[in-house]
Amino acid sequence: MSIALAVLALLVASAACGLSVAVALRVKKLLDPLTQEGALSRRRPDELPAVGTVVPPVPGLLDLDGNEVRLPLPGSQPWILSFQSVGCSGCEQQLPGYAKFLRDAGVDRDRVVSFVVGDPDGAALYRDQLGDLAHVVAGEKQAPTLIGELGVSMFPTYLVVDAEGRVTVASGSSARLAGSVSELSASALARS
Repeated sequence: MSIALAVLALLVASAACGLSVAVALRVKKLLDPLTQEGALSRRRPDELPAVGTVVPPVPGLLDLDGNEVRLPLPGSQPWILSFQSVGCSGCEQQLPGYAKFLRDAGVDRDRVVSFVVGDPDGAALYRDQLGDLAHVVAGEKQAPTLIGELGVSMFPTYLVVDAEGRVTVASGSSARLAGSVSELSASALARS
């Protein structure tokens, strides 16, 4: 009888272990898209605008504070263009890291434009987090063709654009953006 109970206990323990592994794998599958180690780091390069793509002119843009924004940005220095989406958990998760990168690199606010697609009321989160670091534009209604012409298909997307308006760095991760720019030279983006 004790052997039968031991075998039964072993079967129950094995089933419980198998169930735990199945649940853990399911939870990992659910959480992966929300983390940089998940879907964001596995983006294919063709999901981002190609290096060398020219940013088309977009007249009449206003940021959420009512300031006029010209694209491409004038001047002889590179600039940053980003695309986020209201309700995008990956965008919201990366927002503090993106803001820290902009602060640490000393990028001038006038050299940073962040387009936020979705409900303009939801874009207030981005204005609150990036207000003194970037011009935040409710992008869906103001520049619908810009997103299509650049080939932005995933959010978030971060671009470094040179003085001629060509994309030099394209990333789906604020951490990778920071790494790429530090390799290129953050001093080119820094305030003079």
